[in-house]
Amino acid sequence: MSVYLVQHGLAFKESEDPERRLTPRGVEETERVARYLAERGVEVGEIIHSGRARARQTAEIFAKHLKAPVREGDGLGPNDDPSIWAGRLAGVSHGIMLVGHLPHLSRLSSLLLVGNPDVEIIKFRYSGVARLEREGARWALAWYITPELV
Repeated sequence: MSVYLVQHGLAFKESEDPERRLTPRGVEETERVARYLAERGVEVGEIIHSGRARARQTAEIFAKHLKAPVREGDGLGPNDDPSIWAGRLAGVSHGIMLVGHLPHLSRLSSLLLVGNPDVEIIKFRYSGVARLEREGARWALAWYITPELV
C-alpha cells in the first residue's frame, strides 16, 4: 500500500488573499507535478485534503490529472495530531493521497518512517509529493518529487 503526502502549492499571503488560494506559480507547479505523475502511471484510490482553500485547489489539480475522487478530510490541518492519520492509514488497503500543510505532513511522515514525529525526515516543499510504502507494519520512503525535478 502506498500513501502520497503532498504539501499544497504556493499560496498568496493572507494580507493579499484572506482565503490563501494558490498563486499562478502555485497552480503551474502543481499542474506540472500532477501531469508528471499521471504520465508515469501513478494511481490513487482517493485524494483527501484539509478544508483550506490552498489544499483543496491542490487536491483538485491532482484529481484532474490522476482521475481520482477527491474529498475533504479532518485531521489534516497544520497543527493537527499526526497520530490520527497514522492510525487511519494502518487500515487502508488502497493507494491514497493526502494533501495538507506543514508542520503536519512533516510530523506524519516522521511518525510513520521512524516512529518519532519530532524528527524531520523529509524536507517538504510546495507542490512536492512523497511516496511512502507500507509492507506489513513498516513504512519506507519510496521517492520524493518536487517541481524542480519535473
